[in-house]
Amino acid sequence: MARHRTSPTIRAVLSGSLAGLVTLAAMSLIAWAGVAYDGQRDLEKQTADLLAIWLSNIDQGNKLYATLEKLPEADCSDAHLKALNTLVFKDNQITNIWFFPDGDTKAACSSSFGRFEPAHDFGPPKKAQLFRDGRQTWYRVPFERARDVGEITVIKKGRYGVSFYQTGNLATAADDLFYVSAKQDPYTILFHATGNAGLLERYRHTYGPVFGRIYAQACGEGDVRLCYLTMIPPSRIVQQNIALIVIFAAFGIMTSVLVFLKVKRIVSDRHSPAGRIRHAVLNGGKGFEPHYQPILNLGTMKCDGCEVLARFEDAQGKLFPDEFVNIIQQQNLTWEFTEIIITKALRDLKPLLAGRPGFKVSVNFFQSDLEDDQIQTVLRSPVFAMAAEAGLSLCCEILETGIRSGTSSVKSLEYLRSIGCLIAIDDFGTGYSNLAQIKALNPDLLKIDKMFVDDLGSTTDCARGAFVQAILSISTAHGMKVCAEGVETFEQLASLRNRNVDYAQGYFFAKPMPIRDFSLYLLEQTLKETTASTGHRATIKPVTG
Repeated sequence: MARHRTSPTIRAVLSGSLAGLVTLAAMSLIAWAGVAYDGQRDLEKQTADLLAIWLSNIDQGNKLYATLEKLPEADCSDAHLKALNTLVFKDNQITNIWFFPDGDTKAACSSSFGRFEPAHDFGPPKKAQLFRDGRQTWYRVPFERARDVGEITVIKKGRYGVSFYQTGNLATAADDLFYVSAKQDPYTILFHATGNAGLLERYRHTYGPVFGRIYAQACGEGDVRLCYLTMIPPSRIVQQNIALIVIFAAFGIMTSVLVFLKVKRIVSDRHSPAGRIRHAVLNGGKGFEPHYQPILNLGTMKCDGCEVLARFEDAQGKLFPDEFVNIIQQQNLTWEFTEIIITKALRDLKPLLAGRPGFKVSVNFFQSDLEDDQIQTVLRSPVFAMAAEAGLSLCCEILETGIRSGTSSVKSLEYLRSIGCLIAIDDFGTGYSNLAQIKALNPDLLKIDKMFVDDLGSTTDCARGAFVQAILSISTAHGMKVCAEGVETFEQLASLRNRNVDYAQGYFFAKPMPIRDFSLYLLEQTLKETTASTGHRATIKPVTG
């Protein structure tokens, strides 16, 4: 089944959309986190402030009890009530002082409500574990002995009880809990004063204000301490910060649109031919594979070398050499590309050609890499040492159309020759170089362009054949070898051999092929040579052991 491929345009739109949505989600999350944490800080402050009032009241009560127990009165006389009212007047945190003559649960009188007939029985009190001095607490118990007083809170020690101002709940909280806990076990309620007892367990398993309800907790000091836990729902935060959230949302949408456009452009560029080639070259040549076309010695008809030709294919499909070569030149990635192809070719050929010393590996070089400002970078490349170590002769091919006047190319080729490279002029006959330039370059090999080989062996052989003969005369006079490119017929081969051309390559022998096919080609050549020399076909024994 053919694999379905998403078009680059759709891929770019999808990638841009995904990036835009992720950006919007991230910015929304950041904005909400800021608002939620700010709301939590406000709630924590309000919670801590209210707890501080409670603790202050408790501390004030500690001081007051000592004063009250020193009063001489043992009944609800006018003098006693006056003394109690005086203490309330002097302390702005106290609302009422209660007198329990027998120290039990029955109050005979109070500073605010006077005498009770009969005495007011508060019922069984709670002994708060927060206090170690036996204090008892009635928290928000019903009280019907006075108008407009629905419930009261009394903290009692001995014969006196005290009620304080501002001992209620936090008005802004949707739910709360007053409790006493141990510092070593903060999630166990030792004394439940008031509120939702289940709130502590939910607080214990919360993931923070960003992903759920907003909690705030404040506790006093000591191993056993009074704590206050409050909660508000996320909707409360949204209501309180609606304007800010709208501003953040608008900014997030604009930013996500910009990200969409940016990512869409980047992905479009990345999946364009230029982007694909640039990415491949800058990532170690992924997608580039060398193919090998045999070069035959026409005297022995043996394969003495090969030309390395690059092919490219990635997830988007194939690109032809005339496409990616131009891109590589435009993006100034010529040597990076050439070095990648040589490295891959040597890695392929080294184990294959271990018994063929001097095998010629021809690689096309770009003219720009032979300029003065680039040649030193080329010469420092490790590929030349790799070729020498493998026993291969690296042949640098440059186009005749790339030959320029001056000494730059001459010096660069001398450098390459000094480190063991052979020099070849590719597509010879298509440019406008003169004999003096060719002599100055002193190449080892001239490669005749296919256009001069096409007519050889045909009725129109005369003109092209004369040109080929002239090239042979020049090459012989200057000690150069000649290779004919694009040989496709037996007649062309015969004509070239009759003219004593040294080498040839073309589809008549083999097309450029991947390393697996090239290794089979060389094996076939070896078997033919063995058969010719021994008179019988060689046998291949399986590897044992």
